Amino acid sequence: MILQMVKRIFHYHGQTKMKEKIQSNGERIAKLEATVENIRDNHLAHMAEDIDSIERKVDKIDNRIWWVLGLLVASSVVGMLGEYL
Repeated sequence: MILQMVKRIFHYHGQTKMKEKIQSNGERIAKLEATVENIRDNHLAHMAEDIDSIERKVDKIDNRIWWVLGLLVASSVVGMLGEYL
């Protein structure tokens, strides 16, 4: 009889611990889901805007480099033609 009571107590205690663990895991999962949603909704939009801004700046720099290169080549050609004339 006492042995059965002890088994019931340990069985109940084990079930209680398991229920607490399941509840704790559920809370942790809910927090992780909230964090992922926050990152997806807020931070990714800002990152996309920043990437677009950087891309436009790089395009401007790229265009400037091509203009400088074109002027350099043109001035070299004009200089070489000036020597022959």
